[in-house]
Formats: sequence, structure tokens, C-alpha cells
Amino acid sequence: MKWKALAAAVLAGTVMLAAGCGGGSSSGTKSEGGAQDLKGKKLVMYVSFHEDTAKELADQFKEKTGADVSFIRLPTGEALARITAEKDSPKADIWLGGTSDAHAKAKADGLTEAYKSPNAGMILPEYQDKDGYWYGTYLEVMSIGYNENRFKEEFEPKGVKAPETLEDLLKPEFKGEIIAPDPRKSGTGLTFISSVLQSMGEEKGWAYLKQLKGQIAQFTPSGFAPAQKTGAGEYLIALNFISDQMLVSQKGQKIHSTIYDNAGWTLCPVSIIKNSADKEVAQAFVDYCLTKEAGDILVRTTNGVACNPDVAPPEGQKPLSELPLYKAYDMEKAGADKQMNCDKFFEE
Repeated sequence: MKWKALAAAVLAGTVMLAAGCGGGSSSGTKSEGGAQDLKGKKLVMYVSFHEDTAKELADQFKEKTGADVSFIRLPTGEALARITAEKDSPKADIWLGGTSDAHAKAKADGLTEAYKSPNAGMILPEYQDKDGYWYGTYLEVMSIGYNENRFKEEFEPKGVKAPETLEDLLKPEFKGEIIAPDPRKSGTGLTFISSVLQSMGEEKGWAYLKQLKGQIAQFTPSGFAPAQKTGAGEYLIALNFISDQMLVSQKGQKIHSTIYDNAGWTLCPVSIIKNSADKEVAQAFVDYCLTKEAGDILVRTTNGVACNPDVAPPEGQKPLSELPLYKAYDMEKAGADKQMNCDKFFEE
């Protein structure tokens, strides 16, 4: 993933989605208006992002094609584990959302299959797997978020400086006030520890992560939960994607968010599960996910940055070129090293 491609996307910082699989364009008949007529077809998805977003995408796809769409929401790690367990007899056709390192791992393990979507040109090449195993739909960026009310009432009067850097999280006054996603189950959590190790280097990165682990009060199975609990005031600091923090803030629970230097980031992909029941409807859904129509839903419901450059960025977001991302982040390495890094992170 090249940084100049990210900058070219002109957007603000957050979120990810993704990719497709298969092996050729779909062949179903066209209904009035140009959409495929898929009445009587069933599409089952595992979804690893916001349920409301998935429902809007599913409803619009059903409206356009007539297909019957259902989905189960699972954190990234759980979705990958289920797809792995069901390898010989898949129960779903599509994996939507999660992180691109997880989709890369699914590709490497032979769990998904390639599909050259006729809509691939709607997405910049840097946002899709070169072999067609997944397509990025939006981008996510790690952020430090804190509950503004609690900070002003409890910490500011004591002269405590607001947490804005990774080093700030190690301060004794924040011990037990941090909540983060579990990298064993959450793609958000894995993005964090992997990007820290890659940006700082193994020796310095592990020294930092071991100190930080002692500061964290709770690890959650989902990437969104830290923002929810911080917004509710259960914890002061959330460590997760800025898009999730913004969604909570927009509902009235104000979280102040800072994208720290060399922040980790990922894409949210869509992939077709290998040996799925109905490739025609699965391929049609991948095609749909790459359109401006789908991109508009993704940006509006997630605050993410769409991978389709025809989709306008979220209101008030800085362009990607101005974000302090870790530009050399290797998502495939993150996926390949997941088990080793998670084992080491949680060892006593």
C-alpha cells in the first residue's frame, strides 16, 4: 500500500472496508434500470463492522437486485476463526469489513477466492488486492480519544496534561483509565500492536507494549466498545479507530480524538468466501460494494474515508495527506505475525 495513493484519495482519517473474490463477472439477467435480477437468490454474510452500516448496504442491495440478504455480526478475529472452522463446508458467502491484514491472512490460508470485478476500476489499485481476493471500501486510522467531561472535571484541575501521544498513555495518572480492543479477537487491536512494533522496531516496540499493557484496565472483543465505554464515562481513554470515537461523539457523548504520530491504519475489505453456495450473488454484492452508492452509505454511517475517489469525504475531516500515519505499515506482515505477537503480548 503506497502512501502517495493514500494521499491521492483526498480524505480524512479513519476507517476501512474491503474486498471481493470469485473468478469472472456475474452473469445474472438484468432487471429494469440495469441492476441484476437475483430474485430467489440468497446471500449470507459475516460482517465485521457496524451493524447499522451492514443493514443499509444489505437493504439497498436487496432493493436493487431482489436477493434475500442476511448477515451475522462478528469481530474480525471471530469471523476469521469461524471461516477457518467452516472451510470444508462454508455457511456464508461474503466476509464484509474487518481489517485488511485479516483478509490477507484468509487469502494466504486458502479461505477466500479471487474475483476480478468489472467495477474494480472504481477503486484505486492501491486499495485492492492485486490478485482480486479483496477490495478496500474505506480506511480506518488509530486514535487516542478521551472523555472531555471527565478530563475537565477530574484531571485538568490537578494539572494533568491531556493524553495526545503514545508516551502520554504511560503516565501513572492514567493507569486503570485506558480501554483497548483485544488483538486476539479484534482487528482494531491487532492494527494497534502491529503498527507499534513495525514503527518503533521490535525491541523498543515490545518494551513500550509491555508497559502499556499494565496501564490498560480492560480489553474488549470488539473495536467499537472502547469508544462506547469511554463516551459513557466508564473509562477516561479509548484506544481505537477515530471513526468509532467520532460516531460516539456525534451521539452527544463527547470524545476528544487525536491521531498520534506514526498512527496505525487499515482498510475495511470485502472478500468472497471460497466454495460459497452462490457465487453469482456473492460477486454481484462485491460489484455493488465498489460503487459510489455504497461508498456514500459507508462514509455517512462510519465517518470512514471511502476507497472510491468519487465519494466525498466525511464532513470536517482532514485530507489523508495531512494525517501523521505510519506510511510503511505492512498489513500482510501484521496478519502473518498475529498469533506470535498476541501470544507474546499476553504472556505473563
